[in-house]
Parts: sequence; structure tokens; C-alpha cells
Amino acid sequence: MKTQIIESLGERELLLPAQIAAGLAANDRLKYYLTLLQACRTHADAQQQPAPSLKPERLAASIADTTLDGVAAGTRQEGTRYRVPGCGRLIRAIADDLHIMAAPVDAAARGRAENLLAAFPPADDDLIEGADIDAMTRADRDKGDSVHRVVMDLHKALNALQAQLVEGEIDGASAYNLRPGNEPLVRAFMAGVNRTSRLKFNHPGLDTAASQSGSRLVIQNDIGMTDAHVVVIHVEGRKVSLTYSDVHFDRLQFFRALFDRFAVAWTDPQGNQVLALAGGSPFFLTTATFTAKSRKELLDYLEFLGSRLVFLIDWNRARKQLRGILRGEQRVRLLRWAADIEVGHRGFLEFGGAQLIFGAIAATAGEVVHFGDKLCDVLGDDAAFAFLQFSFTAATEGLLAHQSESLIRDRIKAELLNHLHTVEERLLTIALDHAGLLFEIATSIRDALLSPKVNKGDSKGLAKRARRWEHQADQLVVETVGAVRRRPDLEPFRRMMDAADDAADDMEEVAFLLELLEGISEQRDFASLARLTAILADAAQEWVKAVNHAQHVQRHGSREDADDFLTAIDRLSELEHEADDAERAVTVAALGTARDFRELHLLTEIGSGLEQAADSLKRASLLLRDHVLADVLAN
Repeated sequence: MKTQIIESLGERELLLPAQIAAGLAANDRLKYYLTLLQACRTHADAQQQPAPSLKPERLAASIADTTLDGVAAGTRQEGTRYRVPGCGRLIRAIADDLHIMAAPVDAAARGRAENLLAAFPPADDDLIEGADIDAMTRADRDKGDSVHRVVMDLHKALNALQAQLVEGEIDGASAYNLRPGNEPLVRAFMAGVNRTSRLKFNHPGLDTAASQSGSRLVIQNDIGMTDAHVVVIHVEGRKVSLTYSDVHFDRLQFFRALFDRFAVAWTDPQGNQVLALAGGSPFFLTTATFTAKSRKELLDYLEFLGSRLVFLIDWNRARKQLRGILRGEQRVRLLRWAADIEVGHRGFLEFGGAQLIFGAIAATAGEVVHFGDKLCDVLGDDAAFAFLQFSFTAATEGLLAHQSESLIRDRIKAELLNHLHTVEERLLTIALDHAGLLFEIATSIRDALLSPKVNKGDSKGLAKRARRWEHQADQLVVETVGAVRRRPDLEPFRRMMDAADDAADDMEEVAFLLELLEGISEQRDFASLARLTAILADAAQEWVKAVNHAQHVQRHGSREDADDFLTAIDRLSELEHEADDAERAVTVAALGTARDFRELHLLTEIGSGLEQAADSLKRASLLLRDHVLADVLAN
């Protein structure tokens, strides 16, 4: 298919060397096939003689079909015809190879071959006339033309064509009939190819041929082994035209995007969807035109173009391997990143692609990531993307440095553990931000009651500020819930944040109720209520300390970190008991001083809300303590 696509683009100069090589290989096969036909008839005519297998001849012709070794032994004479096992397939193979041999030669030689092909025996039911075998295999010119005779003449013609080619090599590219001034252009292209070709590792591909077509330099690269995956480059003056074909539209779009830094004009590939000549498989075709402003820019563009081709090899396979790990947009973005920094994706594939990641998950996070889970749903999109960036880099750099496979895999496992721990660290950071908002609300309430009187100057705007802080706290809870949904093993964080957010809700309600007391006389004294608000502010401060110390508690870590954490938790428990007593004192004071039922109701509701907030902080602290003791210090 590649050859036919190049031919359809009108690049005969590039095709000729490959056609000659293909024709010479076909010559070897044809000589074997004709010898096999002769051996079949000879054995059928003399069954008492052992049948030759011709296996050495088959192997010398690079024919892999082992069933051919028994064809001669299985041939039987039936009147004037011979029943040759697989004869129809054998005749078709001869016809195909005769076409291949005739393709590079002149029209007269191709006409001889076509005349013989038109008269080929059908070999229906694997039966062939003995006269047809003779007509195909004879070499005597006096008895008329034959396949054998044409093969011999075509072989001579191919040898003559090969001798006419002025062939050389420029930095790994096969060069034919180049003008002297075009050699630096080929060197620039090959500098890019050679700089990044190591990133294909053991994958075949990137063979380059360069030739002259009038005033144009023509460069062709086979990229990889995929059918219909061809790039042909024309250089004339400072203008570079690139023709690219691909069976995968997404890969074609990816290739186009690599050239953002250059002013390249592309044709619409969807408007150029065509059928390949071999097999009728569809492929997409696009042309890119770039005109350099200087000789240096021309050389830079050719080098960059050559350096990008390796990132097309196995591109679609790499994208598929990432399906269970990243989202669609992320997969293409990762492959683009790998191309831009010249890490590539082939190292990742050398380690089995997705199996490299799934192996790391099984070894380090089997209880966290379950079958069917996408890693991005567990770690979050950004963290999963960063982990894949590390994995691509570790695989490529490790292979290039000849590091052991086990070392590379262990490094990736360790990085995954870091990301899993990072999620917990992020949740603690969110909890600390949440605790800070609770402290803001608690201290604002306390400050409004520090004096023995509540007036408009003290409480004005308190409810509005508390409502804003409470809303911000809610957003942090939502973020936590999303992270825990991806990591069910971190469910204790959700319960802890729910408890802490209950405190935020209680305090926001208290701030609202306090503003309802604005009409109370200046002679009113709320000392018991002020004490309860001071206790809650202290509890909020201890909660901030506890979460902050939890970030530093690790197994085999500093004993002081663990002691500070546990001390803050214990102090919170004490303050919750003090809040219970203070709340009762508020109730007693309210019963003795309240002038009406409305005032009594407000005071008792405020006291109850403050006590409930302190209780919620205690519950949150105990949940955090249990997580640290069970999941951090115990592991």
C-alpha cells in the first residue's frame, strides 16, 4: 500500500529504488515457483522416484509458506493434466510477482509480461495441463516466449537500472541523483530524524530516501510500518511542500498541531479522503506549505519536521493504552507534551503501556483503585496527568540510560505512592483553610460580645460576614466530597469535614441571632454569653492547631509533632466540657434577666448554638485523631 500511495502522488523518482529492490526479490521467488512446477510434473511422471521438497530453495527465496514443501509429493497425473495441491494459489503468486518485476522497466518489457499474463492457465480445481507447465517454464527462445524467458530478461533489465542509479548516503538517508546544493537540506532533515529516532527504541521505521525531480528536492520517509502512513516532502527554493497520508484522522490532526510555531498552510484532510489502491482501505491526505524567510529558517524547519516523525509511530496505540487512565482530551495533551519535550511515548509502550500503570496500582494502591476505575477519577485530573508525565519520562530516560527494568518500575510505583499521599495532604490543606474560616467566624462573634453591652456598632454586619465565610467553608466541603468520591479510603475526611461544617452552620446562625439583639438597652449585661463565645473562639483556635499539626505527623516522624497534635485534640475536648457548663450559665442568666419571652428565646438559642458548635468541633477532632492514629501512625 505504501508503494502504491507514493506512486499515486507521482513520486516515481522515489519509487524506482524500492521497485528495483522489490523486483529483484520477486525474481528469486519466481525462479523457485517455476522450479517447483517442473518438480511437480517430473515427480508425477515418475512416482517411483522420491519427490523433492525444495525447502532450501524456498528458504533462500524468503518464502515463509511451509505447505509448499509437500506440493511436489502430492502432485498426481490425470490424463494430460496434473493435479497440483494449491495450484491456483501458486499461479496467482507467479502472476503477482511478474507484475512486481515488470513495474520499474520500460513499456515494451511490461507489454511482454502482460501478454503472458493474459494467457495464464486458470488452474481450476488445482488442475493444470502439462503443456501449460512446459509453456511457462521453458527457456528456449526458438519455441516462443515464456514466463521463464521473460523473468530472465526482466532480471537483466533490473540489474541495468540498478547500475544506472547514482546512489549514496547522507547521514542515514539513501540519496539518488541529488544536485550538490541540495545536500545541506537533506542533512538538515536527517539531523532532526537522527536527534529523536532513538525514541522509537526497537520499533522499525523512519527510513528516508532523497532524490531529484527537475529543480525540486524530493524527500520521503516511511515513518513506521502502518499502511497508508507516508510523508513526502518537496523543497524548491525556500518553499517546502509536505504531503502526509494517514488512516487515523486524529493522528493527522495531532501531527498538524505540532507545527504551531511555523506559519504552515494546511489543506482540509477530510476533503481529501480517498481509497487506497491496495485493499480499498480509506485514508486521509493533507498537504502543508511553508515558505521560509531565510535559508536558516528553511534549514530549521526541515530539521524540526524530521524530528517530529518519531512521535507518530504507534501514536494511536499509545492513545488507546491511556483510555483507562486519563480522559480523552488529557490523552492527546499528554502525547503532545511528550513530543514537545522530546520524551515520546514509545518508552511507555516498551513497558507494556497501560500494564505499566496498572502494575504500579496493583503493587501500591490495590485497595484504593478498583477494577474499572480511571486513575484520573482517583487522583484527580491534574495529579493523574502529572503522574503520567513522570511515568513517560522515567520509562524513556531509564531505557536510554540502560537502567534495569525493575528499577524503572519501582520508581514509578514510588511516584504513585507520593501522589496518593499528596491527595491526603491536599485534603488536610483544605481542612486547614476550613478551620481558618471557622476561627474567623468564632472570633468575630467573640469580639461582638467582649464588652458587656451589645449595640449596633458591635454587631452591625456580623451576620453578613459570617454568611460569606460560611459559604466559603461550604465550597471547601464540596471540594473534599469530590476528592473522597474518587478515593473511598479517605471517607474519614468527609465525615470530619461534615462535623466541622456543622460548627460553621451553627455559628452563622448565632451571628444572625446576635443582630436581632440590636434594640436591647445599653445597661444590659451579657457576661455569661461573652464567656461562652470566648470558649468557642479558643476551641476554634485549637482546631486550627490540630489540623496544622496533623499535616506533619508521620510514622517514624518527630515525637514532638505527634505530641502537639494529641495535645490540641485533648484541649478541644476540655473546651467542649467548658462550653457545656457555660451554656447552662447562659440559660440561668437569661431566666433571671430576660425582660420578655422574645429576649429569653434569643439568648437561649444563641447559647445553644454556641455549645453545639463547640460539640461539632470536638466530633471533628476525634475523627481526625482516629484517622491519624489508625491510618498514619499505624502504617
